Amino acid sequence: MSVAGRLRIRYIIFIVVIASFAAFSGVQGKVNEENDPLGLVDVDVKACEGMQVTQCELAKNLILTLKMGEDLTCEACFISLRALGIAPGEDWSYDDPHKVVTPEEIKEVISGIHRAYNDGTVRLDGFVAAAGINRFCQDIKGPSAPPSTGTEEMKQEEGGQQQEMPAPPDAQGADTQKGEGK
Repeated sequence: MSVAGRLRIRYIIFIVVIASFAAFSGVQGKVNEENDPLGLVDVDVKACEGMQVTQCELAKNLILTLKMGEDLTCEACFISLRALGIAPGEDWSYDDPHKVVTPEEIKEVISGIHRAYNDGTVRLDGFVAAAGINRFCQDIKGPSAPPSTGTEEMKQEEGGQQQEMPAPPDAQGADTQKGEGK
């Protein structure tokens, strides 16, 4: 066999190995993509569960979080995000910007942000966006129940007996006024 023939056989073997590797990698990518396309299974948007977050609010928050602008209209935010392939559900609702988004749609938006980050079109990844969305939802909810001041607990600990708190000044004045009217 000539040198050219041997090189041709080696070249064919090399091409077959590369093609097999590419085919196997493509199959692996499809299997992983079905389960979790970007490794964002653990992304948590529990702060937004039960919230009435609208598409407009979400879009404006994402634009601020991703540092893509400030004080934009809903439509301008929709256009900017849509240009990057980021949208909840089927698409942004231009006609009804106050349409409420579901947590699943928020996760879809986060996946879109992560894809855009991997493509290099945004500077922050999906995890940063998820944290920003959670902060936004937490701000809407407001602070949680105020912590107890512990004054009653401290008084019980002192000497093992509970002391009665004095009535507020308004209540004392009301009692004296009742007594004067009789």
